Amino acid sequence: MKKSTFIGNVVAWAAVAAVCIAFLAWYHTTDAAVVEEALASSAPVQLGVVLASPVLLYAMGVEIGVLLLWFKSILMGRTAKRVYRAVGIAALALLALVAVPVFAPSAQGAFLGISIVVVYVTMAAPILIMMLGFLYALGCAGVDATKRGPFAKYLPKDEGVEKDAKAEKDGRAA
Repeated sequence: MKKSTFIGNVVAWAAVAAVCIAFLAWYHTTDAAVVEEALASSAPVQLGVVLASPVLLYAMGVEIGVLLLWFKSILMGRTAKRVYRAVGIAALALLALVAVPVFAPSAQGAFLGISIVVVYVTMAAPILIMMLGFLYALGCAGVDATKRGPFAKYLPKDEGVEKDAKAEKDGRAA
């Protein structure tokens, strides 16, 4: 994993987690009458109630995964990396679909099922959402130059990847 990818993901997901924690702290510590009034008059507050917990869980999974990949220097094959990234981004897109009714109120009924699934999974199996964030992090892993696939013996040597892997290894040691 490149240093810029590591730093970018750690900072971005830490900021997302901090915003979710701040919202949840406000929601759970504020007087019930104030929260009810805010919920009745503000669609973004309603969205925060639905999305803060799952997004926090996802961010925690990403943080754990990125830190593990960085400090253990884990490399993956290209195909596995792409599959994990696709699954992680698809899960993030599913979470983002819950926000559509806030921005397009006419589509509220169409996305109700997705909202119910997200809320139910958050309550019933929160580790699943963390694992989806972890899969996103695995999609950010560095590429192992030795894992080129089953037909690698028929392909020309990939010298650029080997040089990049060696430079990344030497750069991290310095």
